[in-house]
Amino acid sequence: MEKINKGIMALFILGISMTYGQEKIKLNHDHSKMEMKQVAIEFGDDNVASAYEHYQHIKNDLVGSNSEDAQKGALMLNEALKKIEGSEVALEASSSIAATDNLKAQRKAFSELSNAMEKIVKGKLKSGKIYKAFCPMALNGGAYWLSSIEAIRNPYYGAQMLSCGKVKEVIQ
Repeated sequence: MEKINKGIMALFILGISMTYGQEKIKLNHDHSKMEMKQVAIEFGDDNVASAYEHYQHIKNDLVGSNSEDAQKGALMLNEALKKIEGSEVALEASSSIAATDNLKAQRKAFSELSNAMEKIVKGKLKSGKIYKAFCPMALNGGAYWLSSIEAIRNPYYGAQMLSCGKVKEVIQ
């Protein structure tokens, strides 16, 4: 009987720990800690560097399911994208994120933004790596995103499926 009680207590503690960890991901998503193994990325264009930094903040906000901060990040990204020639598609997608606090709508627009940002950053890196990741379950057919770290932190599902996906390409 004592072994059963200890087993039940252990499962209870494990359940609380797992729930706490998931809530921490959702509620306490400190950007500096999320990009733990980030290697410095240097661009040949300061405007592209600024846009990519704001894009990463949006990605991290979506990983943390924080729609309000994603909106704020998108507003800053809009300003950076206005300074980059050929960024109209990215600007349209970023504006869609800024215009709503609906997480599902933001994540759909983020997929479009990610595809557009890939075109903007390719060929502009002086040093470092950008990881192009893919989640096959996102948006009923899969979706890509760009990351400064190789570890998967899924912006389409957040804590629900944090590590769903894999790196498909390394942009250098």
